[in-house]
Amino acid sequence: MEHFLLVGVDIGGTFTDAVAVSPTEIRIAKVPSNPADPGQAVLAAIETLKINNEPDRLLHSTTLVTNMLLERKGAATGFITGDGMRDLLHIGRHKRPLNYAIRQEIAQQHHPPTPRKWRLTVPERLAADGAVVTPLDKEAVRQAAAQLRDAGVQAIAIGFLHSYRSDRHEEQARQIVEAVAPDAFACTSSQVSPRFREYERFITTAWNARVAPAAAKYLNRLVSEINRQWADLPLTMMTSNGGLEEIQPLDRATFAGQANLKQTPIRLALSGPAAAGNAVVRVSHDLDLPNLVGLDVGGTSSDIVVVREGRLREAPWEEREVGGYPLQIPMLDLHTIGAGGGSLVYRDDYDTLHVGPQSAGAYPGPACYNRGGDQPTVTDAAVITGRLPHTVQLGGHIPIQPDLSGQAFAETFAMPPDRIYSLALDVLTLAESQIAFGIRERTVARGLNPRELALVAAGGAGPLLACGVADALELAEVVIPPRPGLLAAWGLLVAPDRREGVVTILRELNHLSPAELAEYRQKATENLPQAPPPEAELSHVCALRYLGQGFEVDVPLHADDTPTVLADRFHTIHEHEYGFALSDAPVEWVELRAVWEIAPRDWQFPAVDSTGEPSSTVEVWERDHDTAKMAPRLAHLWQRRALAVGTTLDGPVIITEADTTIYTPTGWQAKVVAGGYLRIVRKED
Repeated sequence: MEHFLLVGVDIGGTFTDAVAVSPTEIRIAKVPSNPADPGQAVLAAIETLKINNEPDRLLHSTTLVTNMLLERKGAATGFITGDGMRDLLHIGRHKRPLNYAIRQEIAQQHHPPTPRKWRLTVPERLAADGAVVTPLDKEAVRQAAAQLRDAGVQAIAIGFLHSYRSDRHEEQARQIVEAVAPDAFACTSSQVSPRFREYERFITTAWNARVAPAAAKYLNRLVSEINRQWADLPLTMMTSNGGLEEIQPLDRATFAGQANLKQTPIRLALSGPAAAGNAVVRVSHDLDLPNLVGLDVGGTSSDIVVVREGRLREAPWEEREVGGYPLQIPMLDLHTIGAGGGSLVYRDDYDTLHVGPQSAGAYPGPACYNRGGDQPTVTDAAVITGRLPHTVQLGGHIPIQPDLSGQAFAETFAMPPDRIYSLALDVLTLAESQIAFGIRERTVARGLNPRELALVAAGGAGPLLACGVADALELAEVVIPPRPGLLAAWGLLVAPDRREGVVTILRELNHLSPAELAEYRQKATENLPQAPPPEAELSHVCALRYLGQGFEVDVPLHADDTPTVLADRFHTIHEHEYGFALSDAPVEWVELRAVWEIAPRDWQFPAVDSTGEPSSTVEVWERDHDTAKMAPRLAHLWQRRALAVGTTLDGPVIITEADTTIYTPTGWQAKVVAGGYLRIVRKED
């Protein structure tokens, strides 16, 4: 009986995907997501894999916390802070998303994680160096905790101004809160994010408290169900920084720092997209392409990630936000836009065509699913134009109803059938343009030349739109990895285990001695939630900035670095990122992170030995690249499992597999290379 080493399960907006690998076999599953009970979809996907023996590891990524942030849901939450800090969560940074709009929605003001009536203050104050200025008034904490308990709150966050220097007051307050309100979840800002910038730290802590009860319920229930089948198998989660962590039972007596995801579930805010990012890194290494753009187009949204020099980067602090809320957590540089296969198509009052951000979701889904959806989507546009042939079964088991796609377009836009083909092509072009704009923001705006990048297209809809996106950006080529519709699921299987510790410094670099530099390195290492295992690789990263600057730049710190060497490296990186350097300006060292990683196990997708024949030809509508005239063309229809390494196909061609459909238009050429990757380039004139 086959023993499976790894099982990865990812929850998407439309489908929940699973991949299992053994030394000789790979199994996949794709089942509809269940927004009302996402854990049931996870269990259904695992059951579909038909695995009898307990695997070595079960890996999982989820959008549970992401959706709670986007939908502003969660437990009733209170917040205890120091005198004078009550309205900090409301004031924020005085940022206005729309500078000239008289009325606009500001997330933390219109949808605060905790209402003002439940934001209470107590006397306490630490100085910026951690010295006690005003002792904590413990009786005031007891009264505040009792008031929140009697109000029926389910979670209580605690945040004091300078707790990044010393957590003594926050820990004292937490112990009191847990004694007075034992049924409420409690967390402190020094547990969640021991960094300076009090607004970002406080709102991250408040949201952590708000999502924690639902996250704990979900994780506990899922672990319980899994352990009914595999009694000793722990659940390992993907976190927002692209690393894996096992779920541990929550024991407050032994809890320390960020060691438990049940205590700091906010670190799951970008769990799903982070998994896909690791898969793009695997593509980079397999094909020796150091600079890539990853595009994972699902049913609801498109996730964009940039790999530079073979590595994922953490997002700049000023860009770490979800749903309009800044989150002060380790987070990969990921970008999500509201354009996916299920994105709704409509015209506004000015007759302007729009794609998304609203989505048909898993239910009812696109009109062609025949589940009651009657509004046109991007998927329906692909069906009308022939990119999705009617013989394809989405997810391997959902038949396509082309007449329902045409009916949705005809009824929504009140147009004759002969004009629907043109509109459907317009919809696909608009979706490709929106995705291209999102990629341009993450590349050109950061000094990268798109012409030097390859596009890794994945997700159920990514390979349908990839060549159009590449055309809009003049990208070098398109790469379709094996099993692209399950990118995040198999990205879990190639992700490292990762832990991170941090120490806040806030000192000028030229005032530090080499001995102090070594001391900070040691302190950051000691702040790791778990000591590095023998097989782990330990690294250190500094956050540096010019004195007075409002943002930092990540700079690697090596064992033999001196402050002078570190400053020179910062100037070089700053010039590369922003186009200038101020070599005579003082440099401030903001913080130091210690990170350890354990490399994932190596495994390969099985190779195809010989190439078969195309199963048929289908009619696909295209626009001429030069004249923009529309016409149908015959495209060969292939099954990907019939394509051996070395096979070359000229467009137009459509390649199908259980989890996605790949469209190569006229003027492009697809070639199968080692590892089963499909590399698509423009044909030479």
